[in-house]
Amino acid sequence: MLQRGDIVVERLTGRRAMVIKLTNAEEATCRFGDGRLEDRFTFELEPTLSLIGWLLSLVAPFVSRPLENATPSSLSGRVRPLVLRQSGSA
Repeated sequence: MLQRGDIVVERLTGRRAMVIKLTNAEEATCRFGDGRLEDRFTFELEPTLSLIGWLLSLVAPFVSRPLENATPSSLSGRVRPLVLRQSGSA
């Protein structure tokens, strides 16, 4: 749930804004970086990541890869498909 003073990101454009006023559970008035106030629906906004969350999002692509794909020595352990030939061909 958004609160006054929260920093949010507009989902469509990626622009950051600060929540100034909550009209109701579905609408919020936000102040953008250039100083303008605009009303937004809450489904258009998402909270920004904390510093730790941001750092983890940077590291996640490198950690989520399986180790066997990262090492070239795993290539020799792969099972290769059999090549089948018809009995009439030479």
